[in-house]
Amino acid sequence: MKTIAVSATLLAMLAVSACGVKTSGVRTLGGDTYTITVDDLDDTTAKGTALGLAEHHCKEMNKSLLVTKIFKQHQVRYRYDITFQCVDAGDPRLENPEYETIYRSE
Repeated sequence: MKTIAVSATLLAMLAVSACGVKTSGVRTLGGDTYTITVDDLDDTTAKGTALGLAEHHCKEMNKSLLVTKIFKQHQVRYRYDITFQCVDAGDPRLENPEYETIYRSE
């Protein structure tokens, strides 16, 4: 079952990348904190891809996604920089997550 889920995720990421979505991939900021940058012509696709890849990264470690900051920028393309942590499922911060959203349009 896990093999099917991983294969489906990889196929979805491949399909998205073929459509012009650009991503930095997940990068480590230190400890259990990570960042990812995604941009696309479509706002929903950019945000959904960033969150989906972040969630996938945490699930690979059997952890839960906790978003700590979202930076959205719009020029011609939509760009999302998402900072997140991978935490244990019982982490109390998952009950009422708080994160900062910054939006810049140029």
